[in-house]
Amino acid sequence: MNWIYKISFAFAVAFFAFFPLTDTDVWWHLACARNYLEQGLVLEDPFCWTPSRSPWINVHLYFQLALYGIYKMLGTGGLVLVKSFLWGIVAFLWVLPVQKRISFCTFSVAIFLAFVFRYALECRPILATMTFLGIFWNVLPRLLRPISFRWFLWAFLLLGVEWIWVRSQGLFPLGFVMSACAIFFAWKERQKGERFALTAFFVLLLLVPLLHSQGFWLWRYPFALLDRLMGGSSSAQIFAAEIAENRSPLTLLLNGENALSMLVLLLTILFSGWIILTQKFRSENFRVTWLLVVLFLAISAERNLTLFFFPFVAVALFETPFPLKTKKSVSKISLGDEKRASSWQSFWGTLLLAFVLGFFLRCLGAYRSDDGWMTVSENRVPFRALIYMQEHPLLECQKLFNDDRSGGYLEFFLPQEKTFLDGRFILKDSSFMATYLGFARKPETFFPAADSLGIFRALIPIRHIPLWQKLDSAFFENPDWKSVYRDDFYAVWER
Repeated sequence: MNWIYKISFAFAVAFFAFFPLTDTDVWWHLACARNYLEQGLVLEDPFCWTPSRSPWINVHLYFQLALYGIYKMLGTGGLVLVKSFLWGIVAFLWVLPVQKRISFCTFSVAIFLAFVFRYALECRPILATMTFLGIFWNVLPRLLRPISFRWFLWAFLLLGVEWIWVRSQGLFPLGFVMSACAIFFAWKERQKGERFALTAFFVLLLLVPLLHSQGFWLWRYPFALLDRLMGGSSSAQIFAAEIAENRSPLTLLLNGENALSMLVLLLTILFSGWIILTQKFRSENFRVTWLLVVLFLAISAERNLTLFFFPFVAVALFETPFPLKTKKSVSKISLGDEKRASSWQSFWGTLLLAFVLGFFLRCLGAYRSDDGWMTVSENRVPFRALIYMQEHPLLECQKLFNDDRSGGYLEFFLPQEKTFLDGRFILKDSSFMATYLGFARKPETFFPAADSLGIFRALIPIRHIPLWQKLDSAFFENPDWKSVYRDDFYAVWER
């Protein structure tokens, strides 16, 4: 029965991930892949006319090349299908090692949570990270056995996965962390030769980034990510305070942003903490420790939701005796009638699945348009404004101002024009970020800056990102600027 639940969970996650491309960074990744194929590795930002940190390190290259290949062969529809399929694979990898008998009730809860968190299942490099972590999750226990020929094959596999990971996302040190957890808990039980082999494997794992071109810079890259997460530097503090996906779930909940998802996430975090403190696990100690690691990551930033969700399902839901204890408690309330308790659990589980199925089918209607299934969420990108900009190109001396969400889309579909900014905030310093956000809070600062910088055109989101509504209103009051294009989602201003 466990196999049925595991496969069903994977299929459910794959179906929930079947929604149009909503993350705007996907276009930046496609633009980067095309630029690499045309120019090779570059050390300077090829897209923005504003200054970026140097050297310009593209840590996502392999993810981008895979993405670009799928896009060229299958288009955006192919990206949606492959994204859905891979998230299903991720789900299966994480629950595959579960040995304890999975109950129908906990399976229903896992499906419900996957549905609530479905919009985190985007086409982003985190998909590669979760796939690679899932491979580590399954293979690491095989390295904690006596040395054999297969041991070396498994070790070589993980080293190869790490090598690909290094050029797919900057979270590749998580492979080091998970390996360290597994080796630490198995250390006392290993013989001297096995300890030496595990130590050699871990050292080689740490050295893998250096096998790449720009290896030293790739090794350093995650420290900038950690700084951005912890808010150590001034630029990181701005990022942590102002960028939605890097704020904590509690902050987002109090601000009313993604309220349902953040509330459920906080409840699952609290439940995980209680489980870790009070319950016994059948899974290996390193898996419980890993759940604790990603629990703290999820507390710190909403962007880490997927890092937490799958270990939560595999360990906190499927590998603890909590469901059995719940069943016994219900049985006591039912005057010792265990069959009646099982019936109640089955009833509530079925009701939960019916609720999820009904809402999911209702959501599918939103993914359809007059032309068929939507593959891109056009209200999140300047889809129609781009047509105007293509028909009215800027002169070489004229510069464009755009918000960060639009940057990647323009860089891919309008490569002849440099952008003000894209989603790679890590490449900008604190003064730039403060100036950029200042344009939104104090619109009067934008106009003298536009004069000095030679900005001729401004592309402003006017609906889904309230941050820029003040600046849009200020344009109406400035006689030097005129509205040349406007739809329900974006406005283009020129002077």
